[in-house]
Amino acid sequence: AIQFNTNEVMSNDDIYWPHTWNRSTSTFYGSSANRDDFSEMMENVGIIVGTKRSWTDPVGNNWPIQVAQVAHNKFSDIKNVTAPVKGAFKRIYRNPPPTKELDGQNWTQLFERTDPVDQSIPSDVMITAKVNLWPQHGMNMQLERWAYLFAGEQHDDYVLLEYVLTNTGTEPRQDVYLGFTAQPTGQAHYPGDIWGNYYGSTFKEYAAGNRSADSLRLWYAWNANRIHELPKEDTRARPDGQWGQFEKPQAFGFAVIHADKSASDESDDPSQPRKAGWSERELSPNLNEHSQQTVYDFMAQPWLPNKGDGEYAMYDPTNRYRMLMPNANIESLKPNLEQEKSGFVSFGPYNLGPGENVRIVLAYVGGTIPQRLAIDAGRAYKNGATAQFALVPLPANRNLTTETGHQIVRDGNIYDLKGNLIASAGQTLTTEQKNRILDISKDLVFYTASRAVRTWNSGNVKKGTGKFNIDYAPAAPSLVGTSEGDQIRLKWTDNTQDASRGGAPVKWRIYREYKRPPSLNAPHDTTFLFLAELPASQTEYIDKDVVRGEQYYYYVAAVNAKGVESSPFQNRTGTSATKSDEQLVPRSPANTGNWQDEVVVVPNPFHIQGTKKYSDRRLNFLNLPPYSRIHIFTLTGDRVQTIDHDVNAGDEDWQRQDTFNTMEIVSGVYLYVVEKLDGPGGKSTGEKAVGKFVVIK
Repeated sequence: AIQFNTNEVMSNDDIYWPHTWNRSTSTFYGSSANRDDFSEMMENVGIIVGTKRSWTDPVGNNWPIQVAQVAHNKFSDIKNVTAPVKGAFKRIYRNPPPTKELDGQNWTQLFERTDPVDQSIPSDVMITAKVNLWPQHGMNMQLERWAYLFAGEQHDDYVLLEYVLTNTGTEPRQDVYLGFTAQPTGQAHYPGDIWGNYYGSTFKEYAAGNRSADSLRLWYAWNANRIHELPKEDTRARPDGQWGQFEKPQAFGFAVIHADKSASDESDDPSQPRKAGWSERELSPNLNEHSQQTVYDFMAQPWLPNKGDGEYAMYDPTNRYRMLMPNANIESLKPNLEQEKSGFVSFGPYNLGPGENVRIVLAYVGGTIPQRLAIDAGRAYKNGATAQFALVPLPANRNLTTETGHQIVRDGNIYDLKGNLIASAGQTLTTEQKNRILDISKDLVFYTASRAVRTWNSGNVKKGTGKFNIDYAPAAPSLVGTSEGDQIRLKWTDNTQDASRGGAPVKWRIYREYKRPPSLNAPHDTTFLFLAELPASQTEYIDKDVVRGEQYYYYVAAVNAKGVESSPFQNRTGTSATKSDEQLVPRSPANTGNWQDEVVVVPNPFHIQGTKKYSDRRLNFLNLPPYSRIHIFTLTGDRVQTIDHDVNAGDEDWQRQDTFNTMEIVSGVYLYVVEKLDGPGGKSTGEKAVGKFVVIK
């Protein structure tokens, strides 16, 4: 699902895709220190509004046009240019957000507790914003936006955005243009490059009945390859240097859904956008560096081909649309043209009388191969590992089934969206096979964009009111998780309200994060696996298929009569800034009698050579108090190590078996002293357990 970050000035719209790979869920990141780099695809979206009118700017320059621009790292002068309307910036939920309590601690996000709930909004979440443009300098125009976001699996890969530009003054505004720029993440181009393209130059013909013409208006982008700079490496999708998993296998973009023909004709104008395509990011003008006229002309004028780009750029006869040349070798780009390829669309010209407005509707869309496939196919390609594409059987849910209904991975083989075999289990992947796998993400962007168009056209939504003709998701249940002796207990409550469009749950589904076996040599796979399905009358589940001391993460989904699940993110555990804060850990059964008599070390004796043959053979202290400190001594009384146990699990794994000086321990008999503490990192209660164990090398 897309995570959409925005602010009241609409100056920095970050699009994280897929949601399950981003920093907020602390998942699927490789060796890079910047975890955002693996999911932040659109760094920001800029907005430009221009009109013809004579005016004098704050420093005394006279202009025949007036332009307002807002974009992160481009131009954002809130006081003078894009003043937010007080109270207009809101995030509204259709259903009350669920609460989340883990081992007695409330992990519900504070801002979700205070956001308003309105059962009548058109989507599951709606974010509103409104700004006045040049309010103190006579522009007298207002830009308002409604962002519509959805929780259901079929609709959580796009965000609908409705913009309304209004003349709030008493004079007409002539030749008005509204432009949008989409800048990909700034972390994308070293190594590798985010490349963009535009599809839609013949959309007007499609709207007139020519089904061979472009059926969408879509700018889309993907992580490409810069093989000329790194000739011995294939950087597409940025395979991890150590493990090989694809770190940027996704594609993304924004689609034009609707553009008013005029202020008096609200029907969609298929001849819009006025101008569309891709531009090198650094060549897009901004008011920090360029004149009002230059920025206005960039919206209003056709593309001016850049010197030397003819080998990979093509234009329609009017130069309104700039696209990638068919079969262009984007791997051989010139060094001075290697900035990210920003998307750009502009609409107009419009004439707006006093009080009149025009409406533009866009959608941010994403598409990606499954996370499991990004790991296993990447390893098979990068490191020559034998391709194994379904090591753990998964149900036919979001993890392996695309939104088109096709399973990309089945029977251990990989198929494209048309059902054509790409690769079989047991193979190593060729470059051609690898690219075909990654191209699935591009195909899914087109599919997601078409779904967004159908959703908008199915409804009667306007300015935050109305409804879409889709199957809405039910409310996500509030969750309580408790770590218990050798088990995890989950309880939940139904958040459905009478007016909820998602309907009452008819059953529940429990999911648990999959732990990739150590034999697969990383990276950590955070796919959530289907665990159980329960009737609506049952609101408690005990997970006994657990290992004491291991960390577990869950979410519980409500399922309505149409089979639509609630959001997999709202009550998911492990979404705090430090993921392990929300861990649920099976602990030792409650101590009976004297806890000191129950503390044991296993295996005893501990044979170090066994760890080399059996990777999961560990030295464990079992049946500890919830919070304790372990001191380890030689028989001569030298203390070699101290271990703090503060996870309330009852067991502690001495993974390294080393001394304070990081020296490997030697064969011999060791003593241990376990102190009971009054809390995590707390003080000793005075209760102690003493014992010994044997180490053999």
